[in-house]
Amino acid sequence: MSENVVTIQRTKLSLINASRGMALMLDKLRSIDATEMGNIRNIVKNIDVESDAMTTKKALRLVAEIRDVDVFIFAQDIVDLMKHIESSQEQLDVYIKAFRKLV
Repeated sequence: MSENVVTIQRTKLSLINASRGMALMLDKLRSIDATEMGNIRNIVKNIDVESDAMTTKKALRLVAEIRDVDVFIFAQDIVDLMKHIESSQEQLDVYIKAFRKLV
């Protein structure tokens, strides 16, 4: 019987560790979202400003191509990933609570 309790406790602790790891990932992603996305926005603004001064058609085509392939539009992917991690954490919390009830 006590071996079963130990196994359940280890599983519960593993789930808690996974949840903490996800919380750490979220903190890092939020940091990226807040800091680095501001930097990327500034780069895009600078490209737009610079392209206004360009007269070379080839350079203008390259800038247009960069805009068309959405090289700098990836903020939504970070938001989606953060939502997925938060959802996973909520599911883990449900399982952690269920394991707590077992012991």
